[in-house]
Formats: sequence, structure tokens, C-alpha cells
Amino acid sequence: MDNNYKTIEELEARRNAREAMRAVKKKKRKRLRRITLCVFIAAVILAGAGFCGYLAYREINGIGGDDKMYVVEVPAGAGASNVANLLANRGIIDYPFLFRLYAGDRYMFQQGRHSVSPSMSYNELLETFGSYAEGGVGEQVEVVIPEGYELSQIADLLVEKGLVDRDEFMNEINYGVFDYDFVNLIPRSENRLEGYLYPATYQIYPGTSVHDIILMMLDAFNSNVMPAYNASGTTDSVDYVVTFASVIEREAANTDEMRLVSSVFNNRLYDGRKLESCATVQYILGERKPVLSEEDTEIDSPYNTYMYEGLPYGPICSPSRAAVRAALNPAQTSYMYFVAAPDGSKNYFSQTFDEHEEKIELLNNGMPVDESTPTPAPTAEADD
Repeated sequence: MDNNYKTIEELEARRNAREAMRAVKKKKRKRLRRITLCVFIAAVILAGAGFCGYLAYREINGIGGDDKMYVVEVPAGAGASNVANLLANRGIIDYPFLFRLYAGDRYMFQQGRHSVSPSMSYNELLETFGSYAEGGVGEQVEVVIPEGYELSQIADLLVEKGLVDRDEFMNEINYGVFDYDFVNLIPRSENRLEGYLYPATYQIYPGTSVHDIILMMLDAFNSNVMPAYNASGTTDSVDYVVTFASVIEREAANTDEMRLVSSVFNNRLYDGRKLESCATVQYILGERKPVLSEEDTEIDSPYNTYMYEGLPYGPICSPSRAAVRAALNPAQTSYMYFVAAPDGSKNYFSQTFDEHEEKIELLNNGMPVDESTPTPAPTAEADD
């Protein structure tokens, strides 16, 4: 009995020892897992901190930013927080919090327009904002874009004024991102913004980015053209109206006859005839030839309205607001033809081809044209 009892005690002791050993090993495994997890978390934190430090280093030193110049206007009394948000909104910096932290309260930001780029370091940005007084990027350059100017002429004018590089300007015209519905709906990729750079007088600071210059002109288009378009209730697209208006702009001798020219083209479109607009062929040629040859009118181009029915493929110039209004509201006439006076001061309108031919012959012979018997005059009054 004693031997059996001792054996049981011995077995119990051995079992307890095994249990204790398992418990010790379990604790070791748990501790090892905790240590491994802590090491992993620390490695992630260190890697994240290192990566964030790398990004912060690149940001602070302007590494990887492009050299395009943007004009940022700083309001009076702006602090680091305001300027950081302005820079972030323009894409000059990526981390406004970091800029605020870096600038602190050490700098005074001068009111006015400042020319900066994403490639500038924080120190360069702060020096720029602290040293330029109001208008510090230089005197404004006045740019007058006449009504009826083509995109190529606008580009040449801006180059002549020393405001843009032509290649960069055309690249932005075709590929720049502009947040307007009327831009996003343009069906063309080449010379995409032909007709949409509103003709007006602009005051532009040297150093203004190409994007901002174009945006300025699109803003003017949005302010001057879109209200008239929206109020008209037309079902025609903006691009259709701008294209129509551009032809009117180039064909009308003056503002007063724009609605008459519009009526001729509108009547031709309604009747299924070709527009036969000389201005559309001149656009193809890249020059304003006073007289087109037969070969000119046979150029195979979607802009050639002697060859193809309907409007040209797209606008042929930047139309004025008056031309847009004329496109939206043609005069009510039966005119189907018009011919320009030799000096270009006016057009003579006709209902029939015979009448049209007669006026051409009189003009060619230097004789006065009898306008006492034109076909019916417009019945609708011109808009203001």
C-alpha cells in the first residue's frame, strides 16, 4: 500500500512538473510574440517616420516641383496659415501644415502679387513673400485681344509681349485642365480653345503662368458669353453657337449688320445649302486672302464650307458678345446672299441669286449699288 501511495505521489509530482514546464514555455512564447510585435511596430513607425521625413525634406527643399511660375495674391494681413492654404490650392506645396510649422511667426507676408513656382524651397518662398511689396512682380502688361482674332494670333501677341512661350501656351491650350463645363464638352483636341479666349483688354503681371493667363480669358468668356447663352433657352450646344458666332464675326463688316449676316447663314442652314463662307477657307489657309481662287474653295477640310454643308468643324476666331447674340437671335429676313463692298465697310444683302449677281457686277464696275429695292428688311430689333 505504501509503495502504491508513493508511486501515485510521484506520478502526481511529475504531472505537476510537466504542467509547470508547459506554463513556463507558454509564457516564453507569449513574451516572444509581444517582443516580435513591438519590434515590428517600432520598425513600421521608424519606416513611416523615415518616409515622412523624406517627403518633408523634398517638400521643404522644392525637390521634384516643376518650374512653372504662378502668381499668388496675398491679401493684407495674411499670416502663415492663409499663405499656406493659398499655396496648397495652387499646387505650389503639398503639405500646408508643414509650411505653417516651418514659417511659424517669424515672417511677415507682404500684400500683393508674388510670382512663385513649385520648385522653390520654403526659404525661397518665404523670402519672396517677405521681400516683394504690392505688385512686386513688376508692372502689369496690357494685352488687347481684338474681336475676331484667331488662336494663333493671340499666341503671337502674348509671345510678343514677353508673357508666354509659344509651345508651352499651345500645349496648355490643348491639354490644360480647366474646370468649366463648356471646356469639357469641346469635341476637338487640336486648337481646342479656339473661339473661347474672350476678346478683351487684359492687365497681366509678368511671371503669370500660362495656365493662369488662359484661365483669365476663359473667366471672361464665362462672364460675358455664358449669361447670354443661358438666357436664350437654345437647345444648340455652346460649341455650335460659338462656331456660328465666329463665322458671323469674320463675315460681318460691323456690329450693326451681324444679325443680318446671321440671318443669311441661318436661312442657308435651314434650306440645306452650303454656307460658302470665305472666312472659313481663309482660316484653313492661315491668311486672309481678299479673293479666293477656285483651288482654295476645293481644299478638303472640315472647315471648308464651300465643300461641306453645315457649320465648320469648329470656331475660326474669338467672337465678340455681339456676334454671339447675333448667332442666338438672327434677324428675320429672306436674305440668302451677301457681298462685301470693295473697301470692306459694309455688305450688300440679296434674296435671289440674280439680284446678288447684279450687285456683284455693279461693284466690280465701280458703280453704285441701288439699295432701294432690297429684299425684305429684318423684322426683329437688335438686342442691346
